[in-house]
Amino acid sequence: MSNEAIIKSVETGARLVFTSKEGDYFTVRYESPELSLSKRVWGYTDCELLVQLFEFMAANWKGWEGSEEWASIEGEFALSGTSDKLGHVKLALSFQEHEGPETWSASTSLRLESSIMEGVAKQVRSFFGG
Repeated sequence: MSNEAIIKSVETGARLVFTSKEGDYFTVRYESPELSLSKRVWGYTDCELLVQLFEFMAANWKGWEGSEEWASIEGEFALSGTSDKLGHVKLALSFQEHEGPETWSASTSLRLESSIMEGVAKQVRSFFGG
């Protein structure tokens, strides 16, 4: 089990980081020169489905139709993956804070290449304890 899973954009300095796993909780961060987001997520039993999403994207490196999606039970983090036949993968990311006096939401995306998805899936599997 690794301490972090780091997914880097192939086009910019942006990256998605899964870190600080404790029990059913983990932290997800999006970092870029323009934007920085961090959210504590209750993964409960759904983290295995998130791992399977990344493994699906790696196995289907030639592309797939539509979008493949995952969202945390409480909706604080969601991820959607789409691809094209040229080997480009886009991760659409959504972060939300819907409790407390100051709620917020943010959306962004990360560009990947199908050639790196196997390594990404292995990192995510290792982080979530597989």
